[in-house]
Amino acid sequence: MTTTELPAPTDDLRAAYLGAGFDRLPDRELAARVARAVAVPRVDPADSFVLHAPLELAARVALLPSVLPEAREAARLRIFAVADQFEAFGPPVATPAAARFDSVAEGAARLMAAIEWGELDDVDEIARWLGRAASPIELQRALTDGVTPRLAAAAHAPIFLYQLPRVAPRGELTGELLRGLARELARAPQWRLHWTEARSTGDGTVASDDALFDAVASTPASTTDGSTPFIYPLMSTVDGNGVAAGLLDAVTHGADIEERGRALLRASAWSMLLEPPDHAPYGWSHCLTMPQAVLGVAGASSDPATQLAIAATYVVGFRAALAHRALVPELGVPRVAGDWRDAFEGGATAVAAAVWHAPADELDAVQVEVATRASVQRDAHLVKYALACFDAAAADPRHRRLFLTAAASLVGWWSDVVDAGDPLAA
Repeated sequence: MTTTELPAPTDDLRAAYLGAGFDRLPDRELAARVARAVAVPRVDPADSFVLHAPLELAARVALLPSVLPEAREAARLRIFAVADQFEAFGPPVATPAAARFDSVAEGAARLMAAIEWGELDDVDEIARWLGRAASPIELQRALTDGVTPRLAAAAHAPIFLYQLPRVAPRGELTGELLRGLARELARAPQWRLHWTEARSTGDGTVASDDALFDAVASTPASTTDGSTPFIYPLMSTVDGNGVAAGLLDAVTHGADIEERGRALLRASAWSMLLEPPDHAPYGWSHCLTMPQAVLGVAGASSDPATQLAIAATYVVGFRAALAHRALVPELGVPRVAGDWRDAFEGGATAVAAAVWHAPADELDAVQVEVATRASVQRDAHLVKYALACFDAAAADPRHRRLFLTAAASLVGWWSDVVDAGDPLAA
């Protein structure tokens, strides 16, 4: 399918969706058609929406089975909207020449070389071949070590590598979604973390999960107003000034990283809940989604300990720039009267308090409510964050309430946001 087979961008998104018969497609085919449109990069450098489009699509597809029946069509409309709005961004790149390589490993090596040289056309040609030739798991294995230290594309390429296998085990979403992200990596190949390449070999001691949590918690408090929200300056600062190395070198050695990874993500979730909500949607949401993705592909890496160090650098970077209070894992919010469902319209603080005290036997219902509300909202970061919290809760079930509370709080933050430009706004 070419991109022209999707309806042209229109203000009446529902009419386009119905008119082209997308309402009659099964979920899998709807996702596949949208993916084939989003896989074609745009000529101009990506803005936030274009960069996030493949990641937003993956998150929405992953959440769709959990959406309440009465909201499913609205959630499917949001999936359709990703392609509609993506194609409105600007002209697509020309169809690249047909590449041919003897193996996925050869293609991956050529891709990383083209990224390093900033050769956009070569990158697109090779990424197109890789997306067709490699399975999602093969993409993880071939690209993880080359991609995770890079800060271009807002350091979001690992999120794609992490999410693709779970939403496209049978090719539901094309691997060619790699093309746009690879192109953005090649626009700034010099943007990368350096301290992890020069860190010590360690003394053979493997730190505990508490030690890693404490190291992250001791990140120096912010002395800025957080007015620079972009990933590269935040992470390059703690990379270059020695903060990340000083805090993390001793606690990230050793190949067994699972327990420390879970502790790291708890620190991320606590940051969402303990800090003022100013940076909730774009700062503290990334503080979880980015390190989780690196940890999620660490099994495909030749050096899992380095992946733990990279993931922890992201948490330290966000806390160094945005945090204004100590990271003490206590949520001192009083129990609220009434049903927790009624709190979602009251903002982040109210819904966090309600979910934190919700009955344990209702946490499944909380997760469905969060999945539904996130899936019908327009923001890519919200669906990414909700999915990330669900994954973190599944991997760390003793702290499920923490992650569901963090996800619910971000849903509550968005309940106060009215976007007159949203084509699906009621």
